[in-house]
Formats: sequence, C-alpha cells, structure tokens
Amino acid sequence: MDAMSNLMSRVRRKPPSAPWETLPQSVPLVKVVAQPVAPGSSSIRYVATGITAEAEAILSQLPVPLYIVAFAGFGRSGKSYTATQLRTKLTGNTDHKFHSAPGNVPITHGIDMVVFQNPRGPGHIVFLDCEGGANHNQTALPFVIGLAARLAARMYVFERGCFTTGGLDTVMQVINMGHATSADRVSITKSIVLVENMSINQEIPNDTLLHDLLAEEDGDETTNRVRKLIKEKFQVEFTKLPFDAGMNSQVHSDICAEMAEVLLENLLPFEIGAVPVDGMMVVHLVNELISQIRGGGNRFNMVTATEALVGNMATEAANTVWTEFVDKVRKMGNHPVQVNGRKHLRTIMREVEGAANAAMNELDAFISKLEPSEPAQIGRQIWDRNYHNFQADIRAAHQRKTEELARYSQWGDRANRFVQELVQQIVEAIRQFIRFARFSTTLIIMSNYYAWKHGVNLIKGVATGVMA
Repeated sequence: MDAMSNLMSRVRRKPPSAPWETLPQSVPLVKVVAQPVAPGSSSIRYVATGITAEAEAILSQLPVPLYIVAFAGFGRSGKSYTATQLRTKLTGNTDHKFHSAPGNVPITHGIDMVVFQNPRGPGHIVFLDCEGGANHNQTALPFVIGLAARLAARMYVFERGCFTTGGLDTVMQVINMGHATSADRVSITKSIVLVENMSINQEIPNDTLLHDLLAEEDGDETTNRVRKLIKEKFQVEFTKLPFDAGMNSQVHSDICAEMAEVLLENLLPFEIGAVPVDGMMVVHLVNELISQIRGGGNRFNMVTATEALVGNMATEAANTVWTEFVDKVRKMGNHPVQVNGRKHLRTIMREVEGAANAAMNELDAFISKLEPSEPAQIGRQIWDRNYHNFQADIRAAHQRKTEELARYSQWGDRANRFVQELVQQIVEAIRQFIRFARFSTTLIIMSNYYAWKHGVNLIKGVATGVMA
C-alpha cells in the first residue's frame, strides 16, 4: 500500500487555491437543481449536475488513505446531529458541524460533507450526511443512497424511536444497487450500523434488538428474504441512542464516544479497482456516476463507472511514471535531444533499458492490483507505446548524429589531404630554393676563385716584368 500511495501522490495535481483546513465546512457534495418535469409544467424534479466546487476544492487536496463514512436512513431521525457528535468525539473540537434543527422540515438535501484528520493515524475521515427518506420535501433520495453505497465503507442507517423492518428499506436500497451493478466487481458498503435514535428500547440489549429485527422465523416470505440477504451481504451492528435531553445527555454522550471508538477500530480505506485512492479520484468517481443520471435517471451503473475510473487511474499512473523516467534519462545524458553520436548506441540503450525496467516494475506493481484488470491494461499500453517511440527516437537521433560526424570526417580528410599536399609542395619549393642557393653560392665562389687566380697571375707577370 505504501508503494501505491507513493505513486498516487506523485500523479500530477493542480495547486490548491487555499489549504482545505481553512475552507468552510460542512459543504454540499453534489449540486442539485430543480427543473420542470416538462416545459411549462408546474411539477418539478430535482437533478444532480455534478460535484460542487466547494467539495472538489477540499477533496482534491486529500492524499491516500481516505476513510468515508455515510449517515443515511429516515428523515428527521437525527443523522446530522449524531454525525456532528461523532466528529466532536473524534476531533475534540466543534469547529465544523452539519446543519440540523428540530421540527418537521428537513435540513439536509442531497449529501453534505465534512472532512477531518484521522486522529489515530495517517489519512483523513470523510463524513457524508445523506438526505433522509420519507421527507415531505424530498429532493435527491433516488441517487443519494447509490452514491453513499459506492463511496462509504461504513454506513450508519437511522430510524427514530424503534428500528423496524421499515428502516431496513435503506439497507435494501444498498443491496439493490449491488445487485443491479454486479456487486462482486465493485466496492460497495459492506459494514452497516443500524442506529435506533431517540430509542424507546433503552432497557433491551442491543444484541436482542438486532436478533429480533433480523430473525427469519417471524414475518412473511418477502420480509424474511430481506432479512436473510442483509445478514449475507453485510457485517451488521446495532446501537441505540436516547433522546439527548435532561438526564439522558450524559448517556447520549457516552454512547457517542463508544460509537466513535468502534468507528476508528473499523476504518477501511476508500478504494477504486481494489486500490486505495486519493480525494481527486473521489471527485472523478462522483462526476462519472452523476453523468449517468444527469438526464433524469435514478440508477447508477457502478461497473462502467469503476471501469472508467480504473482506466483513468492506470493512465495517470503511466503518465506519471513516464515523466519521471524521461527526467531520469535526461540526467543520464541519453535523451534523444542529447545524443551526439560519440557514445556507442549499445551503451545508450543499455543505460536507458536499466531505467525503464525500474519504472516498468513500479507501474506493473500498481496496475496488477487494479480491478477489473482489463481497463487497467491501458496503463501498460501507454507505457509500451511511449517506450517504443522513445527507443526509435534515440536510434534515429544516434543515426543522424553518426552521419553528421561521418560527413564532418570526410571534409576533415579532404582538408588534411590538401594541407599535406600543400606542405609537401612548400617543402619541395624550399628544397629547390636551397639547391638554387647552393648552386649560386658555388658559382660565386668559383667566380671569386678564378678572379683571384687571374689577379695573382697578373701581379706575378707585372712583378716579373719590373724585375726584368
């Protein structure tokens, strides 16, 4: 996981406009707009258009791992209030709260989000407060449970007063979402906590209440089938909370503290394709899922969304590893633009191959953990294509530089021959000059000799004549 987290953290990200800790919370996760059912109609429908800018600004800064927890169930059952209480127990402060208020008018529409540091280790915890069911002004419930089921590893399902089989409808929506999207191929909520808020059953043990709620001996065939499916598909827990007022306040606080402790012990990282991912991938997944229902639908295809995100993750990982590989080759002086033809091609390719093997091993280790495996192979395809072209560019650059050096060598040979010939001619000229100088000197010496000899004979003749 450390290696995967390291790679995910190196994927290119836009710099944040402001640190997420300084941004206001809670924020809506999904933007929901009201539209007329038909042109001119007074009836409206609520349509999700994508993740909100506020949520994206926070999520895009969160590294691996992320722990996502959802709060769902009946409306006006204390989901927002309880989620705020759990956050307070986990962080020790009341800096951020979910919007909540007494009365019959629901406060939460769509999904609200609060993020905080994991108090027991690395990563961040994301609380998703979902719009309740059976509200008189219900807006977004058809897709709320679908998003919560895909994003959250742990879900708290609320009912007020007494948890009945009616409260299991929310759990069945998660099951239906899984059945409709081949749950074996995607990650959906596996841990369910049934919360009986403002309980009237404080004297009855939680285990007894859970056993009675899921007992298959009572009820009709349909109800018993629902109970069986819930026990087969989920790890189910049960807890109850008193009304937080008067003498019950301390009991309520103690139970919230216990719930927070159990939550920390059961945190599971958010995954896409069986690989823990960061907040930016949550943004991509939400947008991918919302795009499926933008036309007014209410059911997601988790498989296609997961495949799209797995392909996206593999692509980003391949591009990141490739960029780092090219930087390493450039430092070696083996980039195509750096090839000068003086280093042997075999040496260059051997050094490049060594760097490539290390990069491919890291990429393969990441891709091999992604599920489904077929869309994940796009990462290796991108690498293979880039590496093949890179090798071809190196060979072409080396060939081009070698030919240039060869042309320079030919001109150098011609210049050398010309200089040699010129030097030979100059040497020969000097030799001829020396010979001429020697010959001239000899002539001069001979001329002087005959002049001297003739002069001596003349002097002798004159002397002889005088003496005679």
